[in-house]
Formats: sequence, C-alpha cells, structure tokens
Amino acid sequence: MVSIFGFPVEAIPLLTVITTITDIPNTVLNTTGNTVSSMLVARLVEGKNWLKDEIQSLKKVG
Repeated sequence: MVSIFGFPVEAIPLLTVITTITDIPNTVLNTTGNTVSSMLVARLVEGKNWLKDEIQSLKKVG
C-alpha cells in the first residue's frame, strides 16, 4: 500500500498508528449499523410491537 500511493517506507509506523486509532470507531459504527438494520428488518417483518411480543414469549418459556 505504501508503494502504491508513493509514500516513503518510513511512513509505515505512522500509517500503522493512524489505522489503529481509526479502527475502533469504524468497528463501533459497523456493529451499530448491523444492530439497527436487524431491528428495522424485525419491525418490518414482525410488526410494530415485535419487541414486546418477543419479551412476552420469552416470559412464557421461562
């Protein structure tokens, strides 16, 4: 990657630090997006009260 963009080899440690710092927010954003997407699909498929119905069905089992 360094040679593709024309950076000197000395830039590798700096790029590693920058990548490490930006990886955490990227992961948080990705997992949050996955959760929100799953909840939206569940609401569309199961209806408006899908969470309340799911909790009630879990109470019946337990």
